Order: sequence, then structure tokens, then C-alpha cells
Amino acid sequence: KMASIKYGSLENEEQVAEKSLRKETSLGKSGDSSSSALLGQRDELEVDLEEGRANAARRAYDEKDSASSRAVHDSTAVAPEKHQGEGGYVKCVVFGGLDGIITAFASVSSVVGADYTTGVIFVMGFASLFANAISMGVGELLSEAAERQWVLKERKREEWEFEHAPEAELKEMIDLYKEKGFSQQEAETVLRIMAKYKDFFVDHMLVQELGIMPPDGDMSAPIKNGLIMFGSFIGFGLVPLITYLAMSQVHSENFDPRFLVACIFTVLALFLLGAMKSKFSNQSWWLSGLIVAINGSIAAAIGFGISYGLEKIVPGGSC
Repeated sequence: KMASIKYGSLENEEQVAEKSLRKETSLGKSGDSSSSALLGQRDELEVDLEEGRANAARRAYDEKDSASSRAVHDSTAVAPEKHQGEGGYVKCVVFGGLDGIITAFASVSSVVGADYTTGVIFVMGFASLFANAISMGVGELLSEAAERQWVLKERKREEWEFEHAPEAELKEMIDLYKEKGFSQQEAETVLRIMAKYKDFFVDHMLVQELGIMPPDGDMSAPIKNGLIMFGSFIGFGLVPLITYLAMSQVHSENFDPRFLVACIFTVLALFLLGAMKSKFSNQSWWLSGLIVAINGSIAAAIGFGISYGLEKIVPGGSC
């Protein structure tokens, strides 16, 4: 009962969307000149409906509500639930953003610790930020492309072995299944059925034998990952630089208010990055944000401490 009340709005949204789809489809078939626009609206409605079901399924899992989960999955009989596709870019966003913030803040804190001028911070900070962003983006592109090529090579090898020695490959898979608790008969029955579908079986062998996930069909993924890494590095890395330079005209005899403001905004940006990461993990948003903020703050503090110490050690401040 609770599940039906809790997700009643989802069912209502589905009914409205399905009625709209039927109406728009009939209009499109009538030969109206606006049929292409209606078909576009239909696609948008289908996407909204799929996203609503996926969000409801995730919410049921987060709350460990099995009744609601069953209700949501029963509603996906016509249009199956689609899982998050953007999760594959989390590593690039988090890694790029974290590295960008720490790199930029390390430049600011290091120069402040060494007591250099604002102009030096501007030149060193931006030069280091963009150089490292390009390096990280290109590195992500090349590493992703290389990994994809390696996976495709391994898949071709598994496919060749299955074509030329199918019984040997079946025996290897049967042994793996038996290690997981299957009986000889169960494993052989399941795998011989799977083996009728070569592409599926080869992908399954990749996962079970080699621990490799088969590549998707998006050949532009390495380029996308590289661009996301570059954009995340620049976007988050600008936070400490912009905040410090925006306060360049503010001075104090007792402390540097520009650096204090840069520290505050940097910690907030780190917390925001961690909170964003929690969307794709089981951690709460505040805990994920706190962990990333602490990790980044420690790295930045080390950079400041080293620069400050070297400035005091080197004779005449010539560093």
C-alpha cells in the first residue's frame, strides 16, 4: 500500500505520457505537416518517462524499499528501465576537478608562502593550469584509446579461440561456473545455451575469464573523456585563481585576506565536487563532500608548507 501511494505519482505521469504518445502518433499518421515536430515531442516524452522510472528505481534502492522496487520494475514491462549512462564520466569529472583545484591552489599557496607578488601568481597559476589541463586531457584520451584497443584485441583473440576450439572454451567456462557453485550439469546446460549466441558468449568469456568489460559501440568515448577531463580541470582549477585575483586590491597588515578568501572558496569547491560524486555512489552527499574537501585541503596545505619552509631556509629569500 505504501509503495502504491509513494509511487502513485509515477504511475499517473506514465499514464499521461502514454496518452500523449498515442495522441501524437495518431496525429503524425494523419499526414499533418507538423508530424516531424510531433515525433520529436514523442521522443522527448519517452526519454522523460524512462528517466522517471530510473529515478524511482534508484530511490527505492537508496531507501531499501523492496515493495516500491517491485512496483517500479513491474511498470517497466513496456519500456525497460535504463540505468545511468553518465556514470562512466564520473572518473574524468572527479579526477580532473580534484587535480585542477589542487594544482591551481598549490600554485597560489606556494607563491603566497614564498611571498611573491600577485603578478607572479597570475602568470604561474594560469600557465600551470592550462598546461596541466591539456596534459591531463590528452593523457586521458590516449590512455582510454589504448585501453579500448587492448580490449578489442583480447576480444578478437577470444572470438578466434571460440571459433577454432569451441569445446575447449566451453570447458574453461564450465570450470569457472563450477568454482562459483554450479554443478557440472547446470553449468553445461546454461553455457551450451549461451554458446548459441556467439557475440554474447564471447563478451561473457571476456568478463568471466579475463575480468574485462566488453567495449561499447561509442568509438568517440576517448575524445569525450579527454574533453571532460580538460573541462573539469579548467573549471574547478579556476576557482582558487579567480577568487585570489578578484581580491587583489584588498590588503591587510596582519594577514592576507586574498589568500583566506581563496582558501574558503577552494574548500567549498572541493566539497561541491565530492557532493556531485555522491550521486554515483552509496555515500551520503555531505560525507562524500567532506572526504574530498579534507583530501584536497591536506594536499594544498603541504604545498604551502613546503614553499613557506623553503623561502625561510634559502639564504636571502633568493628562491
